[in-house]
Amino acid sequence: MKKRTLITALSGLAMIASVTTAFAQDVSLRFSNWLPPTHPIVTNMVEPWAADVAKATEGRVTVQILPALGAPGAHFDLVSNGVADIAFGVHAYTPERFKLTEIVELPFTAENAQVNSIAYWRTYDEFFASADEHAGTRLLGLWVPGSYQLFTREGVAGIDDLQGLRIRVPGAIVERIATQLGLVSISSPLTEAYDQISRGIIDGMFQTYATVMDFNMTEHMPVLMTVPGGFSASSQFMVISDAAWARISPEDQEAIAALSGEAMVSRFAAVWQEHNGGADADLVAAGVTKIDLTGEELSRVEELLAPIKDGWLEEANARGVDADAALAFYREAIDTVAQELGVPAN
Repeated sequence: MKKRTLITALSGLAMIASVTTAFAQDVSLRFSNWLPPTHPIVTNMVEPWAADVAKATEGRVTVQILPALGAPGAHFDLVSNGVADIAFGVHAYTPERFKLTEIVELPFTAENAQVNSIAYWRTYDEFFASADEHAGTRLLGLWVPGSYQLFTREGVAGIDDLQGLRIRVPGAIVERIATQLGLVSISSPLTEAYDQISRGIIDGMFQTYATVMDFNMTEHMPVLMTVPGGFSASSQFMVISDAAWARISPEDQEAIAALSGEAMVSRFAAVWQEHNGGADADLVAAGVTKIDLTGEELSRVEELLAPIKDGWLEEANARGVDADAALAFYREAIDTVAQELGVPAN
């Protein structure tokens, strides 16, 4: 009996040791990158974050940045299906799938990327996380790279000049905004934007200051039209597959979690905000004409775009969340975060 008990105990210890050894094994996460390797998202956000993950886990978890394993809009599915372990993506590239994240794409929110992003994360965590729109993955963070303003070719001086212009749109909400303003929408990912504007396929796009500078598009879009808080914004995210997360030890999961969530959101958005601030001055230096809509013209735009919010509220409520409460929380959070950071929201 004693011998049998000893054998059982030793078997149990061996099993524990086996599990411990399995968790102690190094984990290399395959990150699928569809952006140019010199893009600020890669060099100033993903790579430094990956280095911090390696440091926090004492080298047990590393992130291997690979060339794109699929099209930009496929990156959520690449992760949820296990083709990639981790990836960055843009929610609007898969229209109608991520309905709740469209809250940040509504017009007139906040131009400051960090303020907007933190308010967005808190709203998502409070109201939308339980809806599980990112099923099959763990959401590491979501953020906003600043507001979309409207960049166009020459000849635009006011909203009456927008009628019939062909505009690149990245998703459903921006397409609705374009339609309300009398624009003709052409849907495409950012990677095709320069080719489209340089060849005259489109006449402009809704975009952030920094992105227009990063992709050298000022020559082809020398007119910038702005509204307070922006016409819209881009919701961006980073996810890791459930399977990849399960390979990581609880200790290292905790270390990665500390670098994710609001910490990641604030960190990445701060990079965007600094980048956009510098790009604003660079646009003027590059000869871009800036038209800030005010007074009657702004009122007309606000009236034209009012149905966008109502449409989103109806669709989001249909997903089983309190969208009205979420939107009120989000707008209040923008003011709260701006006060916390000591900066203006716009």
